[in-house]
Amino acid sequence: MQEESTHEELIQRVKELEKEAAERGRAEEALGESEVRLKTVLDTIQAGIVVIDPKKHIIVGVNAAAGKMVGSPREQILGSPCHGYICPAEEGECPITDLGQNLDNAEQVLLTADGQRVPILKTVVSVILDGRKHLLESFLDITERKQAEEERERLIGELQEALSEVKTLSGLLPICASCKSIRDDQGYWQQIEAYIRDHSEAEFSHSVCPECAKKLYPEVFDKKK
Repeated sequence: MQEESTHEELIQRVKELEKEAAERGRAEEALGESEVRLKTVLDTIQAGIVVIDPKKHIIVGVNAAAGKMVGSPREQILGSPCHGYICPAEEGECPITDLGQNLDNAEQVLLTADGQRVPILKTVVSVILDGRKHLLESFLDITERKQAEEERERLIGELQEALSEVKTLSGLLPICASCKSIRDDQGYWQQIEAYIRDHSEAEFSHSVCPECAKKLYPEVFDKKK
């Protein structure tokens, strides 16, 4: 009886192992499908995403958008150090792990494979992957926004410069009833032409109006009659 009982126990144990193996297989299959779905989602996101090992400061994950922005194949990016490669910070000066900064929609710079420095809006959060802490960095290219801001600042500067050159006349102007000279703020009297020229962008060219011409040159007009 003891041998039969032992034999039945072995058979039962084998069945349990087969069941566990089947469940493990389904779990691994589900995990594989989940990883495929996650990779698909990450690769369709337009924002660049990289995963950093905070202890070794190497890149252990990268999505398609990040690879495109960096300008290198994903296989080349994976395993590379983040500092001096995609981040301008030197080794030992990581803003997160070494300097204790909190990057949440902060303007930073992304280094590309051809040596360019791309302005980005960056967010870094801590995540647990495979039971270990990692840094998940997401960033957006804000080159167009920065160019628009620079163009706006340039236009504002030009406008301010133009306004600073504009001279206007305002207020009450003391003017002589006889010679038409104008008294300036220092109490000096100036010819009206000089005063207007100094306080505006106007220039004068002298001529004679018809009424004055009749008074100044009556002989000319008398001949016309």
